[in-house]
Amino acid sequence: MKLLEWQIKKTVMVNMVFLLFFFSVNDVAAQDEEQTWQYELTLYGWFSSVDSLMKFPRGPGQGDDLSFDASQIIENLKMIFMGAFEARHGKWGLLTDVIYMDVNGDNNQTLVSPGSGPPVTASIDLGIISWIVSAGVSYEVLQTRQGTLAVVGGVRYLTGAIDTTVGASGLFSQLDTSVRISESMSSLDGVIGVRGNINLNEHWYLPYYADIGTGQANLTWEALAGIGYRFSWGDIRLAYRYLSYDFGSDEVLQDLAMGGPILGIGFRF
Repeated sequence: MKLLEWQIKKTVMVNMVFLLFFFSVNDVAAQDEEQTWQYELTLYGWFSSVDSLMKFPRGPGQGDDLSFDASQIIENLKMIFMGAFEARHGKWGLLTDVIYMDVNGDNNQTLVSPGSGPPVTASIDLGIISWIVSAGVSYEVLQTRQGTLAVVGGVRYLTGAIDTTVGASGLFSQLDTSVRISESMSSLDGVIGVRGNINLNEHWYLPYYADIGTGQANLTWEALAGIGYRFSWGDIRLAYRYLSYDFGSDEVLQDLAMGGPILGIGFRF
């Protein structure tokens, strides 16, 4: 009960922070009507690896839960989509980012118990479908010829479904059969960070982004660094992006990490 109350309090705090940032931006925009809004839509291809640690709970009286590394199972990245939208007004900006991931795979792997139970080799069929949506507000604190620096505050929301089938002789009760677990999950977390560009010349620049946060997840953080080229209508970027979640040892999905190069094209209007 205390854990549930703490999670509710953290969620309320996250929403309050986000609303505070949102209304601050509206207030600044209302005070400066001479500046116009600028928008940018960016579409990315993310060539990401997926790494996670999952726990497969055993029935009552069957000993400790068993864990396995999903990176050794996932063979097929069925689909991953990533897009971002930004609206800027003066030094303020509204940011959104959407990731859709659909992966699956099957393999034999040794399930490891954190207690005294012996390892068990099992056949595992795993599928993960997930949406990760981020929304936030940025404020530019530095702008020079050499580059820009902005602080960012907002929320990141993950929702998804995990479908796992595990088969191992003698693993569950006295039945030599497979067991299937289907779980849905969600995590709402507040994040703070920095973002900006380092200008190399008129066209070439180095974009960067980093944030860290917590809420329903114990910890989540993200980092991005790369290179971009500006055109009159937008830009093209090549970067490396890494996103990590730590959900805790009590969850079926204990942690999730996605990392790899991204290639994106942005349109300004």
